This record gives sequence, C-alpha cells and structure tokens, in this order.
Amino acid sequence: MTRTAVVLIGSLLAVLVVASLLLALPEWIRPAAAEGVGEATWTPSESTTSARAGRFLVAQDAIAYRTDAVWDADQSQGLAAYVESGVRYTHEVNDRSGRLSATGFWASNHPDPSYDRDDDDGDRRWEEAEIIAGAVAPEPGVEYASVIQFSRWHGKRVRGRCEWAWDRRKGETVVLSQLSRDILGEWQAERYTLAYEALPYPRVGMGPELPEETARARCRDADPRDDQQGYVITFARPLSWTEMSDVTSAGSARWTAFEAIGTSADDDRIWTCGGPFDRQLRSGPCQRLGVEVEGLTAMAGYLDDPALEQLRESPNVIAVDRLRDSLTGLLFDVGGFGVERPGLTVNDRYWELVLND
Repeated sequence: MTRTAVVLIGSLLAVLVVASLLLALPEWIRPAAAEGVGEATWTPSESTTSARAGRFLVAQDAIAYRTDAVWDADQSQGLAAYVESGVRYTHEVNDRSGRLSATGFWASNHPDPSYDRDDDDGDRRWEEAEIIAGAVAPEPGVEYASVIQFSRWHGKRVRGRCEWAWDRRKGETVVLSQLSRDILGEWQAERYTLAYEALPYPRVGMGPELPEETARARCRDADPRDDQQGYVITFARPLSWTEMSDVTSAGSARWTAFEAIGTSADDDRIWTCGGPFDRQLRSGPCQRLGVEVEGLTAMAGYLDDPALEQLRESPNVIAVDRLRDSLTGLLFDVGGFGVERPGLTVNDRYWELVLND
C-alpha cells in the first residue's frame, strides 16, 4: 500500500470518528442532577444540566448545554433579597479545559435575561459564558431553562490571516452560579459557587470540511469607523428581519448582536434568544436551540449620525442607549482579557419598557 493511500485512509477514518462521536449524541444526553445547588441561600434547590450536538458552522459541530433549575420557597426568598439590592442571578457554563469556545448564541426562559462571555486567558476562545436573569426572583417550583452553545471551532491566525481552527482534545465543562452587578455595562460577579455539575467531552478526530462560502473566523472584532458610535436599540414591538432592515435604512450601521423573543415547545413561557448578528443566518440559530422566534426585540451595533437620527424618530423604536465603552469594559472586566468589543452585551430594556408596561 502506498504512503498516499495510507494517508487518505487515515484521514477518512478520522472524519468517521468525528462523525460517530458527534452523531452519538441524542436529542439531550447525560442528565446530571445536582441537589442543594452550591449550598448557598440564593442558588437553585435542584439543577440538571444536559447536552446535545448542534450546528454552528456545519451540522454536528457544536454542543448546546441546557440547564433546568428549580428554586424552592426558601431559596427563592433568599435570592429575592439579593435582587432587591441590585444584583442579578447568573448562570455560568465554563470550559476550564480551554478547548471549546462559546459561539455567542444562547436562549432562556428567565425573565429579562442578558448574555455575556469572556476570554479569560486571551487565546481567542470564549471558554466562559453566562446568562444573567432579570430583576425578578424565580417562582418556587417553576423550572427555568438556560441554553448556551459552544463549539470546537475558534479563530486562529494562519499564514497572516484569520482561519477557523478545530480543537480535537478532550475536556470538561462545569456549571456554577453567581450573583452579578452591572458595573458600567459589564456584569461582574460579587458572589459565586464552586462548580456543582461537570460534563466531560471526548477527544475527536479531524474537523469537518467547511464549505467554500463559510465566512472567515474573526481573530478580533473590526473597529467601528471614526463617525460611528456604539448603541443598544430597543424596539417598541417584536420586528421581523425585513422590518428591522427598513427601520435602519438611513446612514450606515454595523450591527453586532440581536435579541429576540419567542416560544418553546417545552412550556408556555416567554423565551429570549440572542447571538451575533448575521444577515444570512438571521434567527436560524434560535430555532436550533429550540426557540420559535416571534420577532427581534433589540439590536446592538455601531451607527453613524444619519442612522442614529432615523432610529430615534422611528415609532418602532422605544429606546436608544449607549453601548458601554470597550476600554471601560476592559478595565472592569475582572479576570478576563476583554479582547472582544462589547457587542454581545445587548442589555436592552424591552422587558422594562414593553412587556412590563
């Protein structure tokens, strides 16, 4: 057998190993129940985290971690006391092995949630991702769900340009809880638990083939133009993608992230889903996370004066708020390198101004 044939056979086997390992994940796998979560007065009384294979760039190249948590009456009352002081309950999934990277897509049925992610060691992988609940204490006995997507793909410089790189190594993700406070637009932990759930993932083979049209990975976020400033736009009602495009037809805008509300087949609650803005993907990742989108509720991005003026005059816009400054965010991003601009921290006011009106 020739050397070339051996290499081709080896490559084929590696691809088959990747496919078999990823496809082996059923709809949701490995429920791991944790009782008396975190042993604090404000944490859930029960928590179950599970995982399933999903899609980021191609089919079966991502893992979605879903945590279902329940508070009993005492835990809910304990958390409510903290919420009244201005802090928020935060659910964190962290790949402390440093192999996976949070894609930025997430979903939750917590009221008024926000999302944040961090690159703690500056290697351009977002190993830490959080969903921050709003200023409403959980109802005792009601199940609250948080879904966060990770992938083995990450941005890496190859021959002077940014490429998608695939990490084959095994590792382990952990789940923990925090109490966070909004400091100049950045959620910072004031209290946190030790990890109370751990989900290992296996070593795999070569990364799957990417279509030619797959967008390049970002090794760093592009700088806004000199005439653009960062803003969070809250809509007065859920907008379709077409309506959103009409609202922002003037001037120039570089959108970075969206939030939307919708429903899930799992319950009759209001779900929020969000992630990086992509005109081709639109809200497709939300459907893959189990949320049927009703419409966009907020956008974050960088706008010039004509675009900003049009948005402020639109009847479809209820609030225009400044996006936190990236340098300020870096200074207050304790424990993280803050190498990405704050474009995914939407922190909109849809629940405050629309749903709770």
